[in-house]
Amino acid sequence: MPIITLQVGQCGNQVGQVLFERLAAQSAATADRAADTEMFRWGPDGRRRARCLLVDTEPKVVNAVLAADREGLFSRQQCYMGQSGRGNNWAFGYNQLNVGSQTSGYSTATAAARPVSQPLEFRILDQLYDGIRREAEEADGCPNFLLIHSLAGGSGSGMGSRVLEHLRAQFPLSYIAAASVAPRAAGDTPVQSLNSVMALSFLQAYADMVLLFSNQDLMDACQRASVAALLPGGAPGGPGGAGSGLSDINRLVAHNLTGLLWPLHGSDALGGVGRIRDAVSTVAADPCTKLLETWTVHSHPNAAVSGMWADSLRSLGSIMPRADPLRSNAPITTSGAMLLARGYPAAAVPPSSTGGSAHSALLGAYVKSLGPHGAAPALLPEVNLVLRCGQPGATSPSLTILSNRSNVIGLLECTVQRALALCDAKAYLHWYARHGCSVEAVREAAHRLMDVAGCYRQVHRLPYDT
Repeated sequence: MPIITLQVGQCGNQVGQVLFERLAAQSAATADRAADTEMFRWGPDGRRRARCLLVDTEPKVVNAVLAADREGLFSRQQCYMGQSGRGNNWAFGYNQLNVGSQTSGYSTATAAARPVSQPLEFRILDQLYDGIRREAEEADGCPNFLLIHSLAGGSGSGMGSRVLEHLRAQFPLSYIAAASVAPRAAGDTPVQSLNSVMALSFLQAYADMVLLFSNQDLMDACQRASVAALLPGGAPGGPGGAGSGLSDINRLVAHNLTGLLWPLHGSDALGGVGRIRDAVSTVAADPCTKLLETWTVHSHPNAAVSGMWADSLRSLGSIMPRADPLRSNAPITTSGAMLLARGYPAAAVPPSSTGGSAHSALLGAYVKSLGPHGAAPALLPEVNLVLRCGQPGATSPSLTILSNRSNVIGLLECTVQRALALCDAKAYLHWYARHGCSVEAVREAAHRLMDVAGCYRQVHRLPYDT
């Protein structure tokens, strides 16, 4: 089932660039053209093109992506750019209004009032909607969508919210997933909590699945020597290598997304069994708890066949956060997870059955890999744990986990508290009001996210913190 990717803002385009480079390398390694049809399309000239649209309100990042595209995966006809940026303002990115324009009666559940006149700079959305339609018409069947963006900035959060709203209205039968990068609690911009609250409320309303990537967790993971092997393109500590900053974070996000999105079998892409659809129906079936986490690890190349699975589980346990620092380092619990195993010999992977002793053995191996109870992400007694296995191939064995975990609670509650504190202090709100977003809209979005955090507390059986 084809997936159309929308890379919005600086973060979205930089992550998307690395993602499609990795997907192209995966395709070359497996030599499976059928699997290409999910993320790529082949033109009349025989060249492969990414099923994606590059969107930003200033041209610098998109032009850099095109300049670095040696394989010709992207086309300038797939790019939609402005000239001025959105100043880290969600309301400006969403409404696309001129300074001084105002609207009233704004609600996060409905589209805001449209401006009366739109100069060329603010026609990006109309052009983008037409591009989405053309890309969907070229797909062989009803496409799914993947939005890659950041929650902190103005373009990724604001325009990303607007695009998400449009996709849900125009493609009601499609599955919509979002890969959203959340800012560090320490702060990337002073208004990041306001932008994040508004963007998360739209994600909760319109997306079927949200893959949350915490900048803090990614930075911590990039400091580990075991993660350096997951980041090809640089030596540890060197330029572009482990510990070098945003480039490593972008590569780690793309690495995790590649493990989740690449088809397990080439026939899956042709038979309508897409990874997004499978993930939504398996791990994000409850619309109240669809904020998920994903990680991908590789087995050590020198591991024996009998030890490949255990080695991958140990690597997974070392990279996954074990406690939530935003909730006083409370242990993280898991209510549901899907494991995707690729490239393992049949003798190395436990049976994929979900019942009886095979499922119990899988649960035991997963818990053991994460350490003793209380020191690692614990599994609830009724946890839904599913294993999907791909055929052994030319690529190195990799294990991907998509999990529904309780560390979402800390991120949501901390973000909401910071946003409400700014509302109470009336700080920065005039920047949003001038573009049609009132303080009442921010408070409404914040309360919706607190309801989501409450749903996660019920699922994970966690009391409210005092």
